[in-house]
Amino acid sequence: MGLAKATSKHLLLLLNFIFTLLGIVLIAFGIFVLVSAANNNVDHGETLAGALIIALGVVIVVIAIFGCLAAIHESRTKLIAYIISLVVLILLQLILAAMASQGTKDGLSGSVHDGFEQLWEDEVKAPGALAYYEDWLHCCGVNSTDDYHHIQHDIPRTCCKDHNCQIVDNIYTEGCQAKFEAYLSGKMLMFGVVSWILIIGEIIGAVLAWMLYSSVKNESRRNLRWM
Repeated sequence: MGLAKATSKHLLLLLNFIFTLLGIVLIAFGIFVLVSAANNNVDHGETLAGALIIALGVVIVVIAIFGCLAAIHESRTKLIAYIISLVVLILLQLILAAMASQGTKDGLSGSVHDGFEQLWEDEVKAPGALAYYEDWLHCCGVNSTDDYHHIQHDIPRTCCKDHNCQIVDNIYTEGCQAKFEAYLSGKMLMFGVVSWILIIGEIIGAVLAWMLYSSVKNESRRNLRWM
């Protein structure tokens, strides 16, 4: 086995092992998003996002395992199929990354705004609709404590540290909508970082697979000449 062929093969095996680990990380992250979404009173699209992330993680793991098999068997057909799979996966991830970025800027804000408007309407009718978010995110009202003042409602205990509103400094002043948007943006940032690491790795993987394919092809030609 030539040095270039051996190097390409070993690097491809190592890279696909890393892909497998990152795919598992994506699956775990998707499950975390689904679990978090299950606790929220209003659906902000997290259920769909979690399902897509899990599906992407599963696809990456499957392609990575296939890539390892293609490298071990040194099969030209499998290597070509692996390269095509990587190209399709890269395009898919670029689309998802663009959608996530645009969603964070536009659709996400609109969805969160509509969701918290509905929660505030429920809060006015039956106090306590925002309690979960106020306890979890350490916030108060949709926009600030002024929301309760406008409806002439006492600030609830969930708006205060340790549920003690007697101390002024214990009162959370930031609104829950802004806090929740920051929380979702953090999730999208994490997903974006992992996605770009995968995309760069997949481009390198496609190049290594092509190098291995070329080495196997050239070796087959040399063997035919000797026959």
